Amino acid sequence: MGFRDRELASMAGKMSSREGVPNKATNEVRRAFQQLVENNLPQMQTDLDSLEPKERIKFMLDMARFILPQLQSISIDDLREKEVQGFNVLTINLKNGSDDSNDSDDSNSGN
Repeated sequence: MGFRDRELASMAGKMSSREGVPNKATNEVRRAFQQLVENNLPQMQTDLDSLEPKERIKFMLDMARFILPQLQSISIDDLREKEVQGFNVLTINLKNGSDDSNDSDDSNSGN
């Protein structure tokens, strides 16, 4: 269903969000928040220093989710497909600290 009035259609297009066009309100909020954080860095550092080590690490990890890009999780099957394309997959067993290679011929076992 299209617009019958060109002027109304033009106004609607100007008010809509478009891919690749930055949102002015979002940019203003980000700038304001950045200024708030910058103005309170000494107090934030004092507050962070007053936390127990376990709480401090938890806080830093929680905040990192908002600052650092999220890594995309992949499955072992995805890795095995890459192995076929010329990449070797290494699986590390973190429970006992040993390294287990996915090589089926056990060429790294010394046998």
